[in-house]
Amino acid sequence: MKASKKKLAILIVQQEDFERERMVTVLARESVAVLSARDGFEGLEMVSEFMPDILVTDIALDKLDGLKLIAKARLEHPDIKVVVAFGPYSHKSLVQAVELNVDGFIRLPADNGELRNAVMKCVRNIAVARRMAQADYSLRQLLDFFPSPAVLVDGFDLTYMNQRLARFLGYDDFGDMSEVDMGLEDFIVRLNDETYNGHPRAWIKAIVNDPLDRDQVLHIENPRHPEARANVFSVTFNQFPGSELRLFSFQDVSEMEDEKAHLQDEASTDPLTKALNRRSFLRLLSQAAVSDYPFSLVMFDIDHFKAVNDTYGHDVGDAVLREISALVRDNIRENDTLARWGGEEFMVLSVRSNMKYAKQVADRLRKAVAEFSFTGVPGQITSSFGVALHNTGESGEELVKRVDKALYKAKETGRNKVVTG
Repeated sequence: MKASKKKLAILIVQQEDFERERMVTVLARESVAVLSARDGFEGLEMVSEFMPDILVTDIALDKLDGLKLIAKARLEHPDIKVVVAFGPYSHKSLVQAVELNVDGFIRLPADNGELRNAVMKCVRNIAVARRMAQADYSLRQLLDFFPSPAVLVDGFDLTYMNQRLARFLGYDDFGDMSEVDMGLEDFIVRLNDETYNGHPRAWIKAIVNDPLDRDQVLHIENPRHPEARANVFSVTFNQFPGSELRLFSFQDVSEMEDEKAHLQDEASTDPLTKALNRRSFLRLLSQAAVSDYPFSLVMFDIDHFKAVNDTYGHDVGDAVLREISALVRDNIRENDTLARWGGEEFMVLSVRSNMKYAKQVADRLRKAVAEFSFTGVPGQITSSFGVALHNTGESGEELVKRVDKALYKAKETGRNKVVTG
């Protein structure tokens, strides 16, 4: 007879008929389904068919001994509780039973009270495990209704991800992700301002162990739009009282970060030319001056720019400034920086460069300007350039003075040329 799913199921495996039947009688209750088998093979078949909650087995069994039965039963049913019955003939096997981490022992012939106590201990453990499993299931269900992406973390291990976050990452649920051995760490691009190292626990530890308890920011790739910028999430956590279980919630702040970046960009750039403004450039120059890498400065201005404004008007002059800024950006490396120094004067900070390279950049820019047809100006516009290589220990202010002198010399000696300083 198959045990009801609502009942606790106990399997007695005992080759002695009298002892087996007596044990079944002692444990029989309306709330319990008690099954029995005569030998190890029959017992293993019943484990496979009925998946009992508790196995009470003799060590000495025909065909398949109790120790092998326990090992094979746990392959079928890892959570099964095991009580070992042993007689005076079984002492050598008890050590092996202990190594199998069984849940209890009773001596044969079984004392009724000892048998009940051993089984009741298993019943209590099963009840606790079921309550915990139910609580865990309920918590996971609740998380799936949670309005924001969220994960459960036990210690520093992610144990559950709600459907909202899993679906953002391109999966139906956390189970689907686990089946293909993918974790949240596989999608994290940056943690705050640092490139993420890919370790599954690193982001958790950074948030939990932050001494200032700040909101942390994760940049997470959206697999549905891999060409787009990563989404930005503010991450906070709450710890469950008396446990290592933590709930991490994610708030998508991508729009706020975009607006913040936009405001920062506006504050650091010249509104007309979109080049870096003087104040921001000086801050960048100060950082470069104390770095370990070589760099150079290229300073230039537009020759006779006042005449352009006076002849064609300030609107044309502004167009020239915009166009020359775009022209320079098209002719320098991505990691070089263009700044508007003031009026018609510009700076280019060229990182990891020597004098030869910096002079080549300046001359290329000079030719590009001279050959360009600027909006509203029928004639040629030219520019003059000063170039200086940073010396070790030299301040940014001292370097600016040198490159400024070189530019002045270029203008003084004929314009539309490059002079090194």
